[in-house]
Amino acid sequence: MIAFLTDWSLKSYYVGVAKAVMKRINPNVDIIDITHDIKPFDVRMAAHVLLRASADFPEGTIFVAVVDYGVGTARKSICMRTKNEQFYVGPDNGIFTYVALLYGVKQVRELDNKSYHYGSSNTFHGRDIFAAVAAHLSSGVAFEKIGNVLPNYIVLPVKIAQIEGESVLGEVAFCDGFGNVETNIPAAFVKNLGWDIDDTIVLNDTFQLSYVRAYGDVEKGKALVHIDSSGYLEISINQGSAAEVFNLEEGAQIKLRRRKLETNRRS
Repeated sequence: MIAFLTDWSLKSYYVGVAKAVMKRINPNVDIIDITHDIKPFDVRMAAHVLLRASADFPEGTIFVAVVDYGVGTARKSICMRTKNEQFYVGPDNGIFTYVALLYGVKQVRELDNKSYHYGSSNTFHGRDIFAAVAAHLSSGVAFEKIGNVLPNYIVLPVKIAQIEGESVLGEVAFCDGFGNVETNIPAAFVKNLGWDIDDTIVLNDTFQLSYVRAYGDVEKGKALVHIDSSGYLEISINQGSAAEVFNLEEGAQIKLRRRKLETNRRS
């Protein structure tokens, strides 16, 4: 199985011909499109989306992830084999940072064996190298044959979410097409902080959100935070765009804390 992710969109022929090359090399391969709507050149967004998607794919899946602003330059073409026996094919620009952190890296190889390439274009390695090598791997070519071992690979700077007192500090991983703000804050933090359903959560010491299970648990237009389907905290507006309302962009810092209930004091 090949899982395919790019920033190419579907407005041109790039996705189609890359998949044609995969099928030409291995007519029996199943190809699943994760998305081709990554923001152009946004490697960090691609890395986060790839991490979330990878959890639902089985052992042996070959991921082709192409967000490649450096195509044709000195940047390397690689395949990363992770310890959970998945394979990640793409440019060496940090796109595999988060899967490497989560799963661990077994080995990385540079795709320098040209006998497994399809063509020699300077600007379409997605077709000529990544799609072709992935297809050969899917047809049974040994990982060891696709190129030489690469001892080092590029990683993005990573900010890990953390609990600080009664607050959790994190960042915006990316914003989806609905304007939902996907964070890098794991759901496990909620238990550690003792949040309960229907608690009021304060965002960046300013905005109040309801901690709920689903979007429809609040009225249309109301703000919420919940655990998304990938196991991270997501900030949303029911039928609206949290990214616009809270002016949050990828990489923005986030602070979340439970609002303390005020108690009446008698003199």
